[in-house]
Amino acid sequence: MSEPKAEGQQNTTKQMLILFSVNQNNNKFYYAELCEDQDEVLVRYGRVGNNGVEHRYKGGLKKFESLLRAKRNKGYKDAMIEETVGESGVEVQHNVIETALNEINYKDDLSKELVKTISSKNVHKITGSTSIMFDSKDGLFKTPLGVIQRTGVEQAINLLAELEKVLPKYLELRDKKPNIDTEVKKGKKRDAGGKVLRALKNPSDTLEFIESKMFDLNEQYFVIIPNKVKNARDIEHLLFSQKAIDEQKATCDALLETLDLIDDLKKKNLENKNLEKSDNTKPPTFSVEIEHVDDQAVFALINQLFESTKNSSHAYYSADAHILKIYKIKLESQHQAFEERKEKKNVNLLWHGTRTQNLLSIMSKGLLLPKLSPGQKAGAMFGDGLYFANQSSKSLNYCDGGLWTQNSNEKNIIYMFLASVNMGNSFVPSGPVSSPPPKGYDSYWAKAGKSGVMNDEIIVFSADQIRLDYILEIERKYS
Repeated sequence: MSEPKAEGQQNTTKQMLILFSVNQNNNKFYYAELCEDQDEVLVRYGRVGNNGVEHRYKGGLKKFESLLRAKRNKGYKDAMIEETVGESGVEVQHNVIETALNEINYKDDLSKELVKTISSKNVHKITGSTSIMFDSKDGLFKTPLGVIQRTGVEQAINLLAELEKVLPKYLELRDKKPNIDTEVKKGKKRDAGGKVLRALKNPSDTLEFIESKMFDLNEQYFVIIPNKVKNARDIEHLLFSQKAIDEQKATCDALLETLDLIDDLKKKNLENKNLEKSDNTKPPTFSVEIEHVDDQAVFALINQLFESTKNSSHAYYSADAHILKIYKIKLESQHQAFEERKEKKNVNLLWHGTRTQNLLSIMSKGLLLPKLSPGQKAGAMFGDGLYFANQSSKSLNYCDGGLWTQNSNEKNIIYMFLASVNMGNSFVPSGPVSSPPPKGYDSYWAKAGKSGVMNDEIIVFSADQIRLDYILEIERKYS
């Protein structure tokens, strides 16, 4: 909690508290702020996801601290909410989506429509499947109470990892348990009719212990990442399934992406402010060129590569996938680095699938080597590199609707990259490894049947080994 600022300065003495309790079915927030006059205290409280009720008190800093102390004594925890004002005091004012629309070099109207579509799909997909909201003022995704601090997201990822470890055993024991309602109410178990069960026919101390641990992990998680949970007692609304955990992992990914954007925009605002003083030209955030491919010969070649590299074992994901449009893309920084790399050897066109929510970030920065947070699992069998496939259907798994959101019967539009990858000297590992390739090698080529994988994977460890050449707009009906 910060100290009040001197007269004439904007005061930032504020605090958000969260109370999430399974036993009491609580999912509440309490926000207090010491106003600029240093006397009035603004308070807003209610259930997470609602606007809440607002009150004002007199009494200055003492009242502010007294109100917070009383709530903490009742079990409220400090929320890890990120402010969008940096130490420099420069406020984030630019909507990143609007910035993209204004700065990208479009060669035609279809290319501009592509970015608009990606932006709107990005907003809908995140807000529609999670509790994250889109703030049109700054173009950032936020939880119902604001953007979570990076340390909070990292802690939340750790908690999700713990839940994933416990979940299989919980599901195994739960399936052996009599069919009862596991709603927690005043410490008592009740059947579907609401009758208190005095004793279980087949009690399982192990199940009770694991269930209690999962409830505890849920409480810790929802204090850090506030969600609009309908009923904090009901397992159906908590993280007791892999699907629910995966949805929250996607939420954490989006929040980390938001925090990166906040950092970038703060830095950009400072640079622009300094450039305004020196009358220099402001460098664009998005130095990228996009052009719709209307050359039928080029379309036919890429389409033939797409269809011929489908694997029949991936039919669940790829049978109904077909290319609608192709866009040529040129990311200036990555393109230049690729061309300037001294050694070019074994350059191949390879596929890279990604979720829609990542596309604007990739257009801004290119593909970056992953920076994993503590406890975060990326499924990287061969180290923290950039992964590509020589089978289009393999990369389709990593687009929306593949590994991320299965069991949909709707047609949807997804996006995938085709890239030039400078593989150089490739090392074929005998199985999963966590370190980069041995000296003298530039990449891993994990081969099916030889490297412990079912499909080939190509991994490079330097961003200047890749050049994103095309974005494919693909229609697929999930079945």
